Amino acid sequence: MLFLAFLWMPGMVFCSQDSVKNVILMIPDGCSTALLSMSRQYAQYHDASKTSLAIDRYFCGMVMTHSSDAPIGDSAPTTTCYVTGQPSQTGFVATYPVKTDHDLYPIDATRAYQPMATVLEAARMLKHKATGLVFTCEFPHATPADCSAHSYYRSKYGAIAPQMVHNHIDVVIGGGTKYLTDQLADDLKQDGYQVFLNDKKGMEATKTGKMWALFNKTCMEYDIERDPSVEPSLAEMTKKAIDLLSQKKEGFFLMVEGSKVDWAAHDNDVKTAILDFLAFNNAVQIALDFARKDGNTVVLVLPDHGCGGFNIGSRQSNSGYDRLTLEQIMEPLDNFTLSTDSMAKIIKKEDIERIPALMEKYYQIELTEEELDRIYHAKDFKNSPIAKEDRKEASLTKTIARIVYDRTYFGTTTYGHTGEDVFLACYHPQNDQPKGVISNIEVNEYLCRQLGISGQLPTLTESIFTSHTTLFPDAKTITIDSLDKDQYRLTVQYKKHKLVANSFDNYVTIDKQIVPLESVVVFMEKNNTFYLPKKLRERLVTQ
Repeated sequence: MLFLAFLWMPGMVFCSQDSVKNVILMIPDGCSTALLSMSRQYAQYHDASKTSLAIDRYFCGMVMTHSSDAPIGDSAPTTTCYVTGQPSQTGFVATYPVKTDHDLYPIDATRAYQPMATVLEAARMLKHKATGLVFTCEFPHATPADCSAHSYYRSKYGAIAPQMVHNHIDVVIGGGTKYLTDQLADDLKQDGYQVFLNDKKGMEATKTGKMWALFNKTCMEYDIERDPSVEPSLAEMTKKAIDLLSQKKEGFFLMVEGSKVDWAAHDNDVKTAILDFLAFNNAVQIALDFARKDGNTVVLVLPDHGCGGFNIGSRQSNSGYDRLTLEQIMEPLDNFTLSTDSMAKIIKKEDIERIPALMEKYYQIELTEEELDRIYHAKDFKNSPIAKEDRKEASLTKTIARIVYDRTYFGTTTYGHTGEDVFLACYHPQNDQPKGVISNIEVNEYLCRQLGISGQLPTLTESIFTSHTTLFPDAKTITIDSLDKDQYRLTVQYKKHKLVANSFDNYVTIDKQIVPLESVVVFMEKNNTFYLPKKLRERLVTQ
């Protein structure tokens, strides 16, 4: 109970400030404060004039970020809280959590699995703002999905992708062509979107209108390996999104995620994480340049959680750490020219005799016999001469990272997320920043106030996500049919009238007449429930 009380302790006081026109939320996924320092020092090592990051002058506090039932958070529930105001649990995407016996917040068991309205949905529906998402992962991945879809399981891409397509988002730029089916692409085009798949020039040439631009089958490349002629940088994607969204007179909400900072941190791949964070920092610079010129834009920057337990300092620096120069610490990174994930993929395709030469080529490392043996013992190295049951090392990607970075002064503690408070930076044209150590709930309160929707998310949730059993208690018949593993159909017979709703669409039919919706229809298999707008009850009854 003491922990619960601590988590609810208020951490900041807001000024009475009118809402601004535009809000840009920027999330370097899985970025610890140590990685922030490492990235700054690496940039300074390469250019002595670069002594600060774009966000340095705008740091204003720290954020306690975690799941509803666990101090170390998963990406899905941590960003869910930022965008809905409700802490949730592992895997839940903008969806109310299930009550447990170890919750850190009070949880209402009767609301389990209810979709929750997000600030992106509210900005569009309540304030008529343009909305956008920019990221480097595949588009149905946790953080972009948190803003624009609803699921109890973050990996249900077949349910998440159509929600994002049908949720009226004006600009979407990132990875994941594989998940935009021909039908979903057609739906976008019929709704007036320009759709570009692996077409950087097409994206760049777009000057107005709604747009989806996706690159690579799944995620985009790490910045260490990105071909700038094929894939835009995160900064370029951010600028394009701002250029398009800022044309709407009512303003816009944009979420930008440096998605793969987290992925590199999971692999303990220090240089890859640093370069992806610096790419994110360049995107922050683009947003800040726009905000300062515009004078009516807030830029809020914060991670969703830490990852990897990065440190500047390792067992290699147990003695003499205070005499190490910047060059001694950073110079080894210049020898590493490939992510450990890509290195693992190459090794898996090559003859094992080539492994020492490959490590020399991409990392300038001469493997010891012991290190080569560790590679052979990687659990997923199918071409290894070691029997599968004897391979006890971590994955090949992580094993390579350990071999590479054990030779440096960079340390890590885990392949998973970490539970420390994360940094908070904010630009506000009237200097109305959140300050101090605040909760993830207070992040949402700040976003809502800046968007002019304070206190309105719960009401919007009840308005657009009401259970079908609540909406139609007196229906003659209600049936739910499975169309495929992710798609379901609700049929409601009310007197002489019939309503048909397909999951994850933005319309229903009543007596064969199409009724467009501002929101998406959500189906949750866990409680066999459709969630629809309240207004459909009145529409059906008065037909």
